[in-house]
Amino acid sequence: MGRNEIRLRRQKMSSGRISQHRNYGDLMARHERDIKIRRITRIFTYFLIIAVLIILFFMVRHFEQKENKKNSKNQSALFKTDGSNSGPTFL
Repeated sequence: MGRNEIRLRRQKMSSGRISQHRNYGDLMARHERDIKIRRITRIFTYFLIIAVLIILFFMVRHFEQKENKKNSKNQSALFKTDGSNSGPTFL
């Protein structure tokens, strides 16, 4: 029963609540503007997150390619081919 009373009291009209709804058009315009700002902020945030993930992907890919080139150069320096068909010999 106490819970229902609280709900009923919240719905009672007071002078403050009545004055809030006098300029209903202005209130709705402000609400629409706030919704647009929230939507733009959300889209910008998603775009920013996707852009950061793409940049990280390319950075990691570049780093891996650089490491693979370095490793292939080190491996080719460790092996010496003498021109025979016996294959590479380890130094």
